[in-house]
Amino acid sequence: MSRRDEIAQAAMELAAEGGGHRLTHRRVDRRLGLPEGTTSNYARTRRDLVLLVVARIAGIAHLRPPGAPPARTVEEAVPQLVEAFEHVAARGTDIRARMALTIDSLDDAEVYELLTSASPVRATILEQAETMLTDLGVPEPHLRAHDLVAIMNGLFYDRLVGYGRLGTPADAGGVLGAWLRGIGARTREA
Repeated sequence: MSRRDEIAQAAMELAAEGGGHRLTHRRVDRRLGLPEGTTSNYARTRRDLVLLVVARIAGIAHLRPPGAPPARTVEEAVPQLVEAFEHVAARGTDIRARMALTIDSLDDAEVYELLTSASPVRATILEQAETMLTDLGVPEPHLRAHDLVAIMNGLFYDRLVGYGRLGTPADAGGVLGAWLRGIGARTREA
């Protein structure tokens, strides 16, 4: 892992642990045991540090397992979605960091956009979602891709910071399967 990647990973972990206020150059340096000021050589400003985190999250984002064959039915798609969901939820750091930084940047339109509507993470996931929904024969896959991302975000919220973290988490497979059937995705029976 390059020094830049190490810094991005440490910054992501700090944001996940305590929100954007924990994300400082000095804390990244301390976490990595680097001389003070080292992180500033890679990210001059706090915004640059946030951008490193955004790029790191985008680099590891996926909606289905890498290398998985295209899903042609709900019965094939749901296990892929659940496997990817469980993998990301087990990792957790990137999703918690994205959530924390999004909330912390509500008053900074540029950074907020990079974490939401103009997010490289969102672009990657939307592209994967649209491809999957197209393969499943869903009408208007471009529009439904946004819905799928919203459902996944809700499931992540429940699992990582909501009730599901302490109690019984939502049944990701049940939710995703019911939604896919409801929007007309192809099933084996069809």
